[in-house]
Amino acid sequence: MSKIQFELSAKPSIAEIEANGKSGFVAVAARWVIERSNAWVERCKSLVKNFDRTLARANAKLKLCFIRLMLKRPAAS
Repeated sequence: MSKIQFELSAKPSIAEIEANGKSGFVAVAARWVIERSNAWVERCKSLVKNFDRTLARANAKLKLCFIRLMLKRPAAS
């Protein structure tokens, strides 16, 4: 197994938010990508509950879910 490394995105300071002229909730770009990815994965019925015995099989299902998502995008346009 490989080691997993996480990189936390910096939260914008109040001064940066006010400088941009925004108020209230301001989405952080890196967090938005993760949240949208999680929402897309939850649409795949086979990934809602993980009953796979191996990490390789779970990883393959995750990749198939994203491949299906990418194939549906060009078909819609």
